[in-house]
Formats: sequence, structure tokens, C-alpha cells
Amino acid sequence: MFFFFFSKPYITIVGEITDKAEAGKMEHIKKLDHVLQNVNRRYGENMSAKFMETINNEFQGVLCQGKDILSILLDIKNQMYPLKVRFGVGIGEIEEESLSDLSITAKGPGCEKAREALEYLRTLDNRKQTGITDVRIKAAGDGNENEKLSLVNTILSLLTTIEYSWSDRQREIIYNIMQYKEKQAGVAKRLGITQSTVQKSLAAGKYYTYAEAVQTLNRVFAEIGDKNYEK
Repeated sequence: MFFFFFSKPYITIVGEITDKAEAGKMEHIKKLDHVLQNVNRRYGENMSAKFMETINNEFQGVLCQGKDILSILLDIKNQMYPLKVRFGVGIGEIEEESLSDLSITAKGPGCEKAREALEYLRTLDNRKQTGITDVRIKAAGDGNENEKLSLVNTILSLLTTIEYSWSDRQREIIYNIMQYKEKQAGVAKRLGITQSTVQKSLAAGKYYTYAEAVQTLNRVFAEIGDKNYEK
């Protein structure tokens, strides 16, 4: 197990829209607000503090269990598309007295690690090393645990590389099949396209490799959190 060393670990997710242009900024904020409301409704039962906008195109939320991490990130990325979003994820304890429905009040090692992870992605961007990854995870703990997390971050980087290769049609189809967990025929019917189109898009978008990697990470992230936790 990767995360056994926490008595009650939390998952802090800090994200930001990477497009900082002033043109269309208000529309971006409105879109983000709508997306975060959808995420809060869908995954609220496993949140310790709901996702909310903070400053400078940023947002933050705190989870008490890890099983929804990738689903939340994928939901936000696809609902915000074509705007690009990046995420710093911190795993660690939160000061209990700082928790409330407003995630901005949360304090503790988990929050600090999420900020460190986001700053790491900004550093890559400043070095023009774009396309490497849009998600970084850091954990409060000893060096051995962080070495294990390097494997997780490598998989996340490979997932980003696959995502950046998708066409708009491939993204739409892959997002649908992962969100609704249906077979090809169901996706084809919902999108009004042929099953053959779905099949070709899944193959071209390396969906099966992508989905296998996602399943592997989901098993790892499911370890995080107190299963008996009550808000």
C-alpha cells in the first residue's frame, strides 16, 4: 500500500486555468463556476470541502477519499475544454479546525503539498516543457513514499501525452465511454454516430491503453482516506 502512513489522509486538489489572457476572462470564470457546481453535486459525498474558485483563475477542493480523484480531474478537464487546466494534488493531513464547506479555509501539510505540486507544473511551463503533464501529486511523508509517487506521476504524464494527441471527436467519444461506462453501441447511440466511428476513434486515441492505466491508478488512489470517515 502506498499511503498507509497517514492516520486520516486528505486529498487537496488545487487547479488553475492556464489561459491567463484577459480576453474572455469573465466567460472562463462563469464556465469554471458551472463546472465546479457539477463536480460538487456529483462527487459531494466524498468531499470534506467543496470545490470553489479562489483567485487568479484558480480553484480548490478537499476530498476525504481517493477513489474519485481521476474521475474528478477528467470531468473538469473535459468540461473546461478547449481551455486547458492543470492540477496540483496534495496528500496529507489537514488541520481539522480549518475544515469547512469553504475549501479555501483548509490548512495543513496536504494543502501545502498541493501548492508545491502546482508550482512544479508552472516551473515546467516556464521552461517551455509543455505537454509533459497537467497533473502532479505530492505527499507529506518520508522519502520512500515519495519515490513510489514518482511511479504514479510517470503514469499521469503518459496519460497527459495520450490526451494531448486526441482529436475533438476522439476526446468526445473517450470521455463519453469513460463517464457513462457503456459499451460502444451505447456511446454511438447517444452521440448519434455509427459504432464503427466509435471503434475507430477508440483505437486511434489509444483508449484501451489509456483506460488500463486509469484503472491501475484508481486502484492505487482507492487506498487513500479513512473509509469510516464521517464529515
